[in-house]
Amino acid sequence: MSNKLFSGIMPALITPIDEKGHLKEACAVDIMQRLLSQGVDGFYANGATGEGLFLSEQTRRENAQAAVAVCRGRARVINHVGAVDALEALRLARHSAEIGCDAISSLIPNYIRKYTIDQILDYYRQLHLESGLPVLVYCTNLVGSDPYEFMRRAMEVEGVIGCKYTLSDYYSMQRITDLNGGDVNVINGPDEMLICGLTMGADGGIGSTYNLMPERFLRLFKAFREGRFEDARREQVGINRVISVLLNHDCIPAIKQTFTYLGYPAGNIAYPGKVFDAEEARTLIYELKEAGLEI
Repeated sequence: MSNKLFSGIMPALITPIDEKGHLKEACAVDIMQRLLSQGVDGFYANGATGEGLFLSEQTRRENAQAAVAVCRGRARVINHVGAVDALEALRLARHSAEIGCDAISSLIPNYIRKYTIDQILDYYRQLHLESGLPVLVYCTNLVGSDPYEFMRRAMEVEGVIGCKYTLSDYYSMQRITDLNGGDVNVINGPDEMLICGLTMGADGGIGSTYNLMPERFLRLFKAFREGRFEDARREQVGINRVISVLLNHDCIPAIKQTFTYLGYPAGNIAYPGKVFDAEEARTLIYELKEAGLEI
């Protein structure tokens, strides 16, 4: 069976939470339904965008369950299970299989410590053994200075199908897409460089700002696949104007604030993260509209 299980446009979901860090499930479901109605191909839950490392294990379980329930038969769910405590990650991996996730992903555990490549690869092996699910490595600068060499070895680990590639080294990405005779699932991470990833062989993208403008990323992906490269480039340029505004206001809380403006009370990011006051919120929305976001 091919390792290329995922393709297209997959939002890295935000996680609506209340002031105590509990999941606002109704809001989460409404946002997912909105995204599915716009045609996205799947979801990446509990990742960096979803604040997975800052939420309780229970909240993460509930969020993954909600995503699976909404997507069943309509789209696929990749659940990020990485945690500071590797044993928690293993528990979340088992839970992901129990509720019907399609795959799991993970940052390396406790990035404050320095692990050998063998230790990191054993961690990914254990995630697969605990869950039986395909594993998508979260390829960031935490994997070391040579992402190609890391992924060359990772693709020898049972259950690893590829990576979410969140680096700007597209030479290494292109080399990774050649691994295993080309049978490796590579998903682009940086939203602002989706067109670069597609050019170098990525099968699709996972991104934070997909939450707010999925239709634009879908247009970019379709244009690229149809060979309309200038149309795809123009779409990326327009997207990047919006991304610049979000980055200037702290991207994840800005996305949540924008959803609140749209009538989806997503709450703030996990304490003690940024909270928008009324003036900051008005400025954010004004600048997003000026940048071309249709809200």
